[in-house]
Amino acid sequence: MSKNTSIGTTPQAIAAAEQALGRTLPASYVQWLLLNNGRALGALNVFPVYDAANARKTWESIQRHYHDNWQQWLENTGAAGHAADALLPFAQFGTGDYYCFDYARTGPTGEAVVVLWSHETGATSEVAPDFAAFLALP
Repeated sequence: MSKNTSIGTTPQAIAAAEQALGRTLPASYVQWLLLNNGRALGALNVFPVYDAANARKTWESIQRHYHDNWQQWLENTGAAGHAADALLPFAQFGTGDYYCFDYARTGPTGEAVVVLWSHETGATSEVAPDFAAFLALP
């Protein structure tokens, strides 16, 4: 029996995720997904794009989190329809806070800034100017 040990994804799976999300994913995040889709960053679970070739590992995808969990948090905090519309969560931190791409702000590379969104206040704090810089944080 052959095991699929591949952890990355395909440009087609990324394009499908972008269509489902209605957004173009930041280039540095796309490059990371192509090699690391479904991997964590230490204890931080970075949401993968759903990939049928590795469905079990990618089921909890960025699409699923955005359309289900994220929308529920926005309804619970009353943040829906505000600045949160520009946010796309790509990882969950703690018990409800999310690392997000903030499409309302771009960093020097032209990519969305990475922010930490608080589920208690709905406020964001800038973490990195883009996903590549986020990866380089200690």
